[in-house]
Amino acid sequence: MRSTALVGMLNIDPLEFDTTTVDSELESSALSTSISNKSFNRSTSNPDLSPSSISNKSLSTSLLTFNGAINDEDNYTFVVKVYRSDQSYKYFPVLKDTTAKQVVMLAITEFSIVDQSRYYSLCEVSVENNVIKQKRLPDHIDNLPERLPINARYYLKNNLSTETLVPDHLSNEFIREARIHFLQLDSLEICAQLTLRDFSMFKSIQATEYVDHIFKVKSPYGIPHLEKFLRLPNEEMYWTITEILRETNLIQRSKAIKHFIKIAKSCKDMKNFNSMFSIVSGLDHKTVQRLQATWERVPEKYKKLFE
Repeated sequence: MRSTALVGMLNIDPLEFDTTTVDSELESSALSTSISNKSFNRSTSNPDLSPSSISNKSLSTSLLTFNGAINDEDNYTFVVKVYRSDQSYKYFPVLKDTTAKQVVMLAITEFSIVDQSRYYSLCEVSVENNVIKQKRLPDHIDNLPERLPINARYYLKNNLSTETLVPDHLSNEFIREARIHFLQLDSLEICAQLTLRDFSMFKSIQATEYVDHIFKVKSPYGIPHLEKFLRLPNEEMYWTITEILRETNLIQRSKAIKHFIKIAKSCKDMKNFNSMFSIVSGLDHKTVQRLQATWERVPEKYKKLFE
């Protein structure tokens, strides 16, 4: 029936037309399309699942290249803050693979320094046990935004100068700035960072990991990303409990509970239910619930929000 209708559309005599050929070609086309579609959805953890040959290789290659570009984290733009010894600073957009030497060259240009870049280097100045330490970074080192500790800064240093990057009269300010308390962090920003971390772990899970986990399959690849993601709720729950219980001051402890309720609310608004339930579980834990004097100091507005 299918081949006869096709023949009628082409004004060909059915008696002179080989219907077997049409059916064969249609089935071949459908099979080719099916194979091509499967190739785009194959698991990266087991590339042998894909067919050895694809009819439309150019299309497949272009799609895979496009998808790779979207998921390429190395193309994300970061910002680093670089200081000089006079405590002036500038912000520089960098990539993950931008080296310390390249940042030095950018800084020399932006700070209008006329000396050659070989006379300068990038230093990491940090605070450890109330002592300021500085360390010269190798020129080839990269991933600068993520490797900088929260209690550190990047400085542009003249290698020919013995000048201290952080003078003594600024040392106390530097140390105080490095001490960041949990309550100083914005609840919405914490929620955003939790969501980004959760999603980053979630998208790294391979499809085969779900199969291995459900059917208890012991594959060579294993389920490393899935296991890491499954540990997240407990980690976030115990983080909530720890931050509350580490506060020895009653007022500060009640503020910590209030802060976590605000974070949970932001997670709900952002549809990060994974983190929301983890924080709620932490607040509902018996070690936190028994703090009756602390809960009495939490505003009624936030108690109702929690309930």
